[in-house]
Amino acid sequence: MTEVSGHLKTTKQSARFLRVGILLCTLYAVLMMLHWPIGFTFFTLLSNLFTALVVLLQLLAPPERQRPLRLWKYLAVSSIFLTFLVYLLVLAPIMPGGIRAAYRQDHYASLCLHLITPLLAIADFLLHDGDYPWRKRHVLCALLPPMAWLLFILVLGQCGLRWGAGSMTAPYPFLNYAAPAGWFGWMPETAGYTTLGIGVAYAILLMIPVMLVLAALLLFAQRALEQRRKTLETEDSHGNHR
Repeated sequence: MTEVSGHLKTTKQSARFLRVGILLCTLYAVLMMLHWPIGFTFFTLLSNLFTALVVLLQLLAPPERQRPLRLWKYLAVSSIFLTFLVYLLVLAPIMPGGIRAAYRQDHYASLCLHLITPLLAIADFLLHDGDYPWRKRHVLCALLPPMAWLLFILVLGQCGLRWGAGSMTAPYPFLNYAAPAGWFGWMPETAGYTTLGIGVAYAILLMIPVMLVLAALLLFAQRALEQRRKTLETEDSHGNHR
């Protein structure tokens, strides 16, 4: 009983450490980006704020209110996982100055938003949010935040808001339908900072399976870790009884 209590105490401490780290990194990034209001329309910052809000609720909520928050945590972490991967593999390499400069933007707020906070959030979810009846349908639910954001951006674009020195109809080059490739074009020779050279429709169709795979990986990894933890606890229990 003492060992179980000690394990629970350690688990709570590690969860608190990771969650406070998420809040501090997000707060720092927000403060560093106050000079750039349009940045608050980017999926990067919104997914970080979504994650920070859920984490804050987890820190404040009593134990009996924790379980329902885990589904929201899953949606937030799936979104921030997408932020981490797309920036690392697609956006940072085409930024002026390369990958290092991309992560140093806004006094390293970019590093917090695109790397540190996502990794802390993923670790927290995998280690501390397993107590939920996860189903395959929850993977599909992970599409809701990015799709809601996409609708939000399309509305802003139609209302006249522009990004990237006023030339882009979306915050990211793969959603810029004002580029030569438009919605359904294929012009890889035009790829650059404002476009990837492929139609926006193709980019969206590509992102959907990517998002589903990331969401499924989170649940698979969490299930594997949870099973491993239970196996170790069972072995320890049997060993103690001997």
